[in-house]
Amino acid sequence: MKNIDSEGAYRVYSYRWVVLAIYGLSTAVIQLMWTTFFSITTQAWQYYGFTDAQEGENAISLLSIIFMAGMIVLSIPVMAAFEKYGFKKAVGFGVVLTGICAIVRGVFGDSYTAVLVATVGFAVAQPFLLNSPGLVAGKWFPENERATANSVGLLCSYVGMCLGLLLTLVMLDAGMTIKGMLTAYGVLGIVTAVLFVAFVKEKPPTPPCAEEDAVRDDFKSGIKGAMKKKDFVLALIVFFCMFGVFNTFFTMIEPILRELSGDAVDSTQVGILGVVILVSGIIGSVIISMVSDKDRLQRRLPYAIGANVIGTVGLVIFIFAGNFTMMLIASLLYGIFIVGAAPLTLTFAAEASFPTSEGTSEGLLMWAGNVAGVIFLGAASLFGSNKAVMIALVAVTVLYLIPMFMAKETKLQKK
Repeated sequence: MKNIDSEGAYRVYSYRWVVLAIYGLSTAVIQLMWTTFFSITTQAWQYYGFTDAQEGENAISLLSIIFMAGMIVLSIPVMAAFEKYGFKKAVGFGVVLTGICAIVRGVFGDSYTAVLVATVGFAVAQPFLLNSPGLVAGKWFPENERATANSVGLLCSYVGMCLGLLLTLVMLDAGMTIKGMLTAYGVLGIVTAVLFVAFVKEKPPTPPCAEEDAVRDDFKSGIKGAMKKKDFVLALIVFFCMFGVFNTFFTMIEPILRELSGDAVDSTQVGILGVVILVSGIIGSVIISMVSDKDRLQRRLPYAIGANVIGTVGLVIFIFAGNFTMMLIASLLYGIFIVGAAPLTLTFAAEASFPTSEGTSEGLLMWAGNVAGVIFLGAASLFGSNKAVMIALVAVTVLYLIPMFMAKETKLQKK
């Protein structure tokens, strides 16, 4: 059946927004599970019976490290699962596993051991969710909407992080116990799993593009083909550096900003700045991706380069900012223009690696980004000061602009 109307436009289905919305909710939920204890570290280790501060902080930090380890170890096998089982089954497995682990963590929420076991389950589920925004975009959306669709997966993960930072505090301040809060998150996880299983479909009845553009290489051929393409390799280098900087900066945000400001900002203000970065990243990702999609040729590079140059200025301002106001400006610039432009890098990589599956190309980028996070965090521990760490992060950001300028725009070939 031809999927083309009398005016030469391929048919798209409004149901794509239902699929994207539920997928976005799923990514937000898994990120909420990751960041649950970020803003209540002290309360959490005290609740679980640790008496030594260092031991307790390490125990809570371990929960976060497990998530990162899961992304590194499982990302490549998950790409193969996308190829073998398809979007609905593979991603659905991750969503259902998230729901099961969430409710288990809630029911046994007063036991650190149970929370640790549930976290291992989350770590297994996470790559199925965070590595797959391109699958939704490629299967359901036309070319002139793919950057926007890609941005939803990322911006929803930012929403989940914001909720983890803020909602946890709000619930505990309202008198809820940690176990009660975890139970509420468990119910949300189960509801999300039910919505995904009930309403998400593998693909539309007909593809939103030419039939030949809907065909993708198998997993092994896709990886080999992608790594032979210069523009994809350049995008991989860029995302490696970009995500490594983001992970390191966010993990160390409190000590970095307090030292840079000479303790002019307190922990609460640092938390506000972190949320500002994420929220402005959400806004930036929507705007920048829509501008790129509305471009007559759906170009990615000019907007990605321009945004990252401006965002780099924001990172530089952090180094010299001595007060909350200047750091707020820096947070807005970094959030809108670098965090917000990240979906364009994913979209550019997917287009540059065609006919490699979007799940494979974006999975490789996410895997590289998490490896960078571990390497950068390890390297940061060798620096004598947090200011030196921040200068190094700025230097890496400036350096990854070079491969951006070296890359060339690559588009899906039309017949």
